Amino acid sequence: MTGDGRGMRRRHASYESRYKHKLNMLEPGLVMVKIVGAFFLAGVLFWAAGWRRLSVILLLLAGAVLAALLILLAVEAHQDKVLNEIAMEEKRNQNRNMRTGGSPPLGEAGHRGS
Repeated sequence: MTGDGRGMRRRHASYESRYKHKLNMLEPGLVMVKIVGAFFLAGVLFWAAGWRRLSVILLLLAGAVLAALLILLAVEAHQDKVLNEIAMEEKRNQNRNMRTGGSPPLGEAGHRGS
């Protein structure tokens, strides 16, 4: 870690301050997979029918949608990783406060483990 303070930002990060919009790619991902399948199948059928130019366009569209899906999945995986790290840090802090008899962090009053 460098002394410029960049590594210190993660210490006080929370879900609300880290991401305003969390990606959830389950439903959109399924739709995109169906679109890729339809474009690919149509491309192969047009290729077999001899319509090469239309086939190439459809196959390129299928590849572009698949690439967009993979990028969105990578972004979602990164968000999940960061949010899991934040949750683990908050849990460690909560456990540390309970062991030392300190008060729980703000906004968590009355949520101590039973």
